[in-house]
Amino acid sequence: MTTAPVVEPLTVRALLLGPEEEAAEVLAEALHDHRAAAGVLPGGHGLTSPASRAVEGELATVLNGFLDLDLVSLLAMGWNRYQALREAARRTRRYPASEEVVALATHRITSRHHPSVDLLVDGAPAATVGVDLIVVFKISGLIAVVRDGLLVAVRSGQCAVEVKLAVRDIEVASRKGQLDLPATLRLREPIDLLPPQATPPPPTPPPPPVPPGGWAPR
Repeated sequence: MTTAPVVEPLTVRALLLGPEEEAAEVLAEALHDHRAAAGVLPGGHGLTSPASRAVEGELATVLNGFLDLDLVSLLAMGWNRYQALREAARRTRRYPASEEVVALATHRITSRHHPSVDLLVDGAPAATVGVDLIVVFKISGLIAVVRDGLLVAVRSGQCAVEVKLAVRDIEVASRKGQLDLPATLRLREPIDLLPPQATPPPPTPPPPPVPPGGWAPR
């Protein structure tokens, strides 16, 4: 597993595979080198070498699009579950223009994804390829600034990122990197730490009055 600095664009694809224009080709080579697509079609659907390469290329293209996941968004979804941040968000939203500084102990956020890709032969489904993506963030020394229910800045904090991609239970790519949280979040929109409020249902209208000496309509 190699280590790389995480630079813009801050996506899983950029960390795992490098520049966008080369990512699909890099992934196709990884699938080929690890024989992740070997024997993927059951029964009599044997593949010649060129056909096997074509399947690897198409599979890489589909996965390449899926890997365009924003690392900061995945991190934010994890922070939304931390009670200290959510409580600070509620208090600061209750009192507009208020601000709180929240320190979090060293913590880990894991984001797991399990998509699948269907392969067709002559237009009919022939196989389903399972994919497992795991993104792990390890954050230490985090000092977060919360204002109006939003995470608006990080004054300090280190974040190590590790990404692993497996196809048909075969690990085909993995990489580690370091995310500069203060610099990264300074360039981003504030992160909403509270879920949107659900619109309450309209009140039930009262029943019509009962006419004197009569029956209420059904």
